[in-house]
Amino acid sequence: MGTAWHFGNTTVRNPQRIRDGLKVLQKSTLNGNLIGKQQESLFADTLESAGVITISNKDRDYSDMGRKWRSCFSQLGFITHKFSRSINPNETDNVIREVQSDYEFSGLSGKPYEITPSGQRMINAESLQQQNECMLRALLAYQIPSVVEPKNGVQSFSPFVFILQVLSKLSTKNDDRGLSKVEMAIVQLYRSHDEVDTVIDKIIEFREKYDKAKGRVGKRKQERLLLQELAPLAGVKWDSLKDYSDVNFRYPRLTGLVSLKGKRLVLHPNKTPMVKTILKSYKLIDKSNQNEYLMRLWNGAQLPTDSEANALLEIERYKGILIESGFEEEELIPIQDDLQVADINLIRMKYEEMYQLFLEEKFAKEQSESAQVKEVIAYLKKLDKQAVDEELDIEIDDPPSYLEWAVWRAFLAINHLVNKPHEARRFKVDQDFFPLSTASGGGADMVFEFENFVLVVEVTLTTSSRQEAAEGEPVRRHVAKEKVKYQEMNKPVYGLFLARSIDNNTAETFRIGVWYRGDEPDFINIVPLTLNQFILIMEKFETNSFNNSDFRKLLDSCLIPRNAHAPAWKKEIEKQVVSFIR
Repeated sequence: MGTAWHFGNTTVRNPQRIRDGLKVLQKSTLNGNLIGKQQESLFADTLESAGVITISNKDRDYSDMGRKWRSCFSQLGFITHKFSRSINPNETDNVIREVQSDYEFSGLSGKPYEITPSGQRMINAESLQQQNECMLRALLAYQIPSVVEPKNGVQSFSPFVFILQVLSKLSTKNDDRGLSKVEMAIVQLYRSHDEVDTVIDKIIEFREKYDKAKGRVGKRKQERLLLQELAPLAGVKWDSLKDYSDVNFRYPRLTGLVSLKGKRLVLHPNKTPMVKTILKSYKLIDKSNQNEYLMRLWNGAQLPTDSEANALLEIERYKGILIESGFEEEELIPIQDDLQVADINLIRMKYEEMYQLFLEEKFAKEQSESAQVKEVIAYLKKLDKQAVDEELDIEIDDPPSYLEWAVWRAFLAINHLVNKPHEARRFKVDQDFFPLSTASGGGADMVFEFENFVLVVEVTLTTSSRQEAAEGEPVRRHVAKEKVKYQEMNKPVYGLFLARSIDNNTAETFRIGVWYRGDEPDFINIVPLTLNQFILIMEKFETNSFNNSDFRKLLDSCLIPRNAHAPAWKKEIEKQVVSFIR
């Protein structure tokens, strides 16, 4: 047991943003040019301009933001490291040149903080499955101690493999509920692969106390006591230990090998064969073999599926899963005899993607269940800063993403979509259908096609007069774009705008509802609702479910009085919502 370890750092808490950060670095002048405070500050500015981070106070020195993002990339092998303290900007590093020479490493200039082949692979990864594989290669390659992090312990240790070992051992116990965040605090204090059984014993010991505790208050007390007990051993404050656990919960999930079951980390049920193969074949690189380690770190670790035989086995396994799920064999991509391993793996990823979309349709159907609707309402309430039942244990780390996600789930519950669930959202979700990011620019957040109409949904947490400046033009443009798309089908298109509060200037823009195409005005229908109004509507759905046609009638009733000025129109909308609820 020793100092707590963690992936990345608590500044880059969300690994889903790593790819965005790498893309920013690649497009800037900072790739291979990130030495010194000035460059670190410039990197932070560039990340903020791209919407990856927010700098809360620009009156202070914020170079640490750029430095911590650079450190995360370097630790995981997505960029090279700076080994010589005396090296100047634009100079090459002897260690990097030596690795290039020893392993015929191509694609690097020899400069510190330059994007590596592993980083480039992550940048090029478009699908969730490709991104999962990139992160899996990175976390399997990452060891402590290493030349990149020389102070973390004595013997070589793989944090990610250790987590897989713990989860695998837990799955064999009678109590196989997975790993909670507070239990992760136990795991992250150990750094020897021989200590898995010790960790399991500590977890079981904690669970005995936790299960005996009465109510949520009693159980939270046990969690706090454990963190307070472990913190001195870890050399940090107990709330920092909690932050480390949070980070160590997030990074493994982006590999696709582990999943969330409730609030607990478990092995993904479809990935257990891969996990078993990894645990059986994984080999640590001794810390004395610096160049070998850096070669693996910057290239990304080898995977079982890099072998043609294993790749074909995985394809056959997923083929069986798909057929069992109702797919016809004719729908599946045929496997030809002369395919290269890379091509075989592309087909494997396509199979995984097909199965993921199948699971998403199943997830969509479940949203109308009472427990799911309750959870959606709880997320919406928390986003609206309302009181939420503590028993639901709602966590939100990225409010804008979770707002889009909760509203998407709400309309999946109302159901009877013509388009597919994944077609209705423009934001990305992970393998457990949690949001990865907000919808990218250039289109609506969500588009729900029903049998008799289309609903374009835009959401924001922006308030005050900034709301109209940020949302007025794009929301109208997106609704007008969808109106043209569905014109030939004679499907009316409505816009729904949701925010915690509706600024009068925003309401006035939508009240007028005009979008010009050249000299021709196009009149569009957009209804602004507050988040609280939408929550009340969903609470009505929970107790007395309605269908999408009923919701359309509500929209029509809100549009009738829009001849009034914005403040009066907002009051009329409130009346219509109250009437609908009653």
